[in-house]
Amino acid sequence: MKLRFKIFQHQSWLIISSLALAMGLSWNQPIRAEGSRELTASGGNRPFLEFRDDFTGGIPRRTTIQVFAREGETINLGSSAIGLGNATVNTNAIRVMDPNGNPVNCVGNGLIANRIEEENGPRETGGGNPNGYDPCIVQVPNGSGLTGIWTIEFVSPDSTSTVDPPINIDADTLPAQAAGNSYISAWDVSVRGNLANTGDTIPGRAYATYLPLNMGANTGNAGVIGNVELNSLAYIQTQRGDLYRVDLNGIDPFGFIFFANNQGFLDGPGGEPLFESVPDPRGLPDPDFHRPNQADTADNVTHKIFFNPPSGDLPTESTVAAFGNTFLKPITPPEPEVSTLTFTGVDGTAGNADPTRGGNFSFTTTEAGRYLITVDVNRDNILGNANDVVLRGRAVVGRNTVFWNGRDGAGNMLPAGEIAYNASFSMIIGDVHFPFLDPENNPLGFIIERISNPAGAVLDSFVYYNDSRFLNADGTAPAGAPNPISALLGVDSSGGAHGFTTRFGDVKGIDTWTSLVRPDFLRGLIKINKADLTIDKIVSATPLQAGNPITYTLTVRSLTNAEAVPPLDPPDTFTNIQGATVTDTIPDAITNVTWTCEPVDPATAACGTASGSGNNVSLTVDLNVGAAATITINGTISPIAAGGTVQNTATVAPPPDTFDPTRDVTDPNLNNNSSSAELTIIPGPVQPAGVKSSTLFEDADGDGQPTPGDTLEYEVIYANQDPTRNVTEFVATDRIDTSLVTFVPGSYTFAAANGAVVTANPTFNGDTDINLTSPTTLGTLPPGGSEITMTYRVRINDIPPETRIENQAVATSAGGTLENVVTDASSGTGEITQIADDGVNTGNLADDTGDDEPTIVIVGTPPTDTNADPKDLVLVKRITNALREGVPISGVNFGIFVDDPNDTNDNLPDWSALSTGAPVGVPQLDQPLISGDIVEYTIYFLAGGNINLENVRLCDPIPSDTAFVPNGFAINSGISLNQNGTTSNITNAADTDQGRFFSPLAPVDSPPCPNPSEPQGAVLVNLGNLLPIAPNNVGYVRFRIRIE
Repeated sequence: MKLRFKIFQHQSWLIISSLALAMGLSWNQPIRAEGSRELTASGGNRPFLEFRDDFTGGIPRRTTIQVFAREGETINLGSSAIGLGNATVNTNAIRVMDPNGNPVNCVGNGLIANRIEEENGPRETGGGNPNGYDPCIVQVPNGSGLTGIWTIEFVSPDSTSTVDPPINIDADTLPAQAAGNSYISAWDVSVRGNLANTGDTIPGRAYATYLPLNMGANTGNAGVIGNVELNSLAYIQTQRGDLYRVDLNGIDPFGFIFFANNQGFLDGPGGEPLFESVPDPRGLPDPDFHRPNQADTADNVTHKIFFNPPSGDLPTESTVAAFGNTFLKPITPPEPEVSTLTFTGVDGTAGNADPTRGGNFSFTTTEAGRYLITVDVNRDNILGNANDVVLRGRAVVGRNTVFWNGRDGAGNMLPAGEIAYNASFSMIIGDVHFPFLDPENNPLGFIIERISNPAGAVLDSFVYYNDSRFLNADGTAPAGAPNPISALLGVDSSGGAHGFTTRFGDVKGIDTWTSLVRPDFLRGLIKINKADLTIDKIVSATPLQAGNPITYTLTVRSLTNAEAVPPLDPPDTFTNIQGATVTDTIPDAITNVTWTCEPVDPATAACGTASGSGNNVSLTVDLNVGAAATITINGTISPIAAGGTVQNTATVAPPPDTFDPTRDVTDPNLNNNSSSAELTIIPGPVQPAGVKSSTLFEDADGDGQPTPGDTLEYEVIYANQDPTRNVTEFVATDRIDTSLVTFVPGSYTFAAANGAVVTANPTFNGDTDINLTSPTTLGTLPPGGSEITMTYRVRINDIPPETRIENQAVATSAGGTLENVVTDASSGTGEITQIADDGVNTGNLADDTGDDEPTIVIVGTPPTDTNADPKDLVLVKRITNALREGVPISGVNFGIFVDDPNDTNDNLPDWSALSTGAPVGVPQLDQPLISGDIVEYTIYFLAGGNINLENVRLCDPIPSDTAFVPNGFAINSGISLNQNGTTSNITNAADTDQGRFFSPLAPVDSPPCPNPSEPQGAVLVNLGNLLPIAPNNVGYVRFRIRIE
């Protein structure tokens, strides 16, 4: 049920939860009494113990004290209310139950008659401690089986009375009691370790789950002279095993119930902790909390209030009537370890978010608890107020991920901007809450310290609170509010904390709590990104004739704030972006495609890739607000292209975790993320038209380039695109240079399409038979797109690097405008790139320059065999680190050399020139990896033998299911190079340093990269010339990847 607290006109009732006092008492100070003596030992005013029939917040206003006793021990009990009203005899004034719930009568007087008796505690049987009170005793006989927790109730003279105690009573004054009192002025529960009831008492045996106390009034009430001060000291023993010492330090309450729990105020019955102070229940949904008179549950625990440090001989748990087993003095486990909080947008970008989609906070912990993540979205440096984001919940042992939708506490999108938002992270473990209802004033603040037992050393004195919901409408703090008004990052309470005056605590529920883990303040944790990107595409001319050059121009721009549609609402602003993706698929009718990218102003824009080739254009650009970049795409319309209209579309997409309003919401600029261009192609005047392309069909050495021993495949296409005229008497020939290449027998193929009537010549070999088609049965190519395709293969002979292999096919025919037609060089996706037709007459056809470029293949340098004698370049790859949540994975020593039995190169003597003395690291990682782990690769290189290696370039594709870490060694620097004895960081961009990172699917330099593009991207480093002299002959390239 929800609680409703009645506020009386002349009294203020206060509930204090989870309290701990620090007076600096010595652990070895002689203790003769245990009860009201401790609560009055620190001066101030006296708190009176209540025993009334009414309730406050569902909690009975009557006292129950528990005490642990063993067989062979004696419990001593005393009260100042003996012989009055209902408490006419000791059995009525002091009620006792054994651990099984059976009532037991104590024996003896039990009256505490004055302050001296209160301070000295119970007399010993036989006359010892003569200044003490005459106790009412309970013996726990040997063999009784009654070792456990005994329950004591001190009964007031009149439990029906609502009359408050006298006011302004000094703590060291014990006023006389009357028959109409509903309270007990002095009380004691002490245990002696024998049945003879002699010797010292055993301190730290008695405790309560709550104490209903009354000060008679508080400051400002009628009849109060000066301030009311409660300076009591208590010790809080938690279920986890931690011990807190709490000094109320002059709090100014009236009537109050003092207890300690593990959750504070909840968001409803059975709900989650709020971790904040709450308004008074009147007129609002009630705050809820676990009542201290109820049994503990798995989630709700009431801590125990000891009057002295818990005795060292207490068991970890014992039996108590009505509740069964309960904790007493648990063994304290090791302190928990919690990682730093990280944030990653939904697209996987660390520290960045799209305000419409948010991202995930992540952390790890060695102990379960509750997390509290706060984002200061209003940037007022007050955590948790107004529309700040507050995420709270339960954390499990291990890795935890908390999703955030990117919106503020009111559900609105966060304003974007270059300044990142600050956040705090509290991992709350072993927390002790002190919820106070209607506490009025707390001028000096509480002193709450976690201490060791038995040494009493202070381990921590930080406390936490959040009263920010009580700020005025203009954001200012009300009179008397705590300073600071929110302490989610914690404040040191050793001198008093969470103090307030001017009745700030009136009609409020005030919560103060502790935690074993200090919070983190994370400055600049989350950057909110927003950009309005536009792209415009134009074609150089239209229509264009087949065979002519063509240029597309793309202009990509990031709009300014003034151009926003709809207008931005300050402080919302567009942000600079990195990695916007530009794509354009050029039609197949356009061949020999190359492109370049240039920023309009290099100070405000950059291209991720400066140039590339192929019909699938894909690159990234970095754009500041208002900046632009231009992509120029050049190609040649295929001479055999059919006439008609072709259209293609270029698009620009924002980087990951960036919001583009024109892409994601309805507005007038919906289409500005794409732009199309239409081209009309006029068929060429020559019938037929021919093209010839080449492909690296078999890469024998796997180096990704044509080298001796590799196999090339040529494709020759002739077509008639004329709409009305036949090409007749057609025959095609092709001669190869046998000094450069050798024909592959059986590789010739022939295919006719669209009505072509041409006969194949399967005996073609490019040398003794150069006829691609039958020389005896001449063919016909009907109008309207008929065509024939012939392929054959050649193997590159043992010829020097940089040798040019070039040739052209030639066709003769009748019916066309030209009798002889040579093929024009062509290249498409996956084919060897050709230089576009430059329009220069090379003498093949004197009256036409549109189709006279030969097909050219340039022979590359054969690769180094790293398993041969080390006269060339040797490479060894190792894993040199693996991180989980920023911490190296345990059980692996990455700093030593581990021999790979399958690689004879990793233990060559020349590796000793490395600064590490060998290629350290592990060849493989046996420990299982999980998403988010970071793996560091190191590629060691060695120039052996006595020759200089020139223009050495190293490429390593990023493995599948991983992503390159762009800031692995510095901002925008994910590559580290060690060369000539010096280590330097290399930027990811294509700039003046020795390397770069190619984005996923972007065109890469091939060779040395094995493919024209890589699905996950690739690292490329230009090592230059390597000399076979230490230390110039050794070094390494290092980069990191993240497991997806």
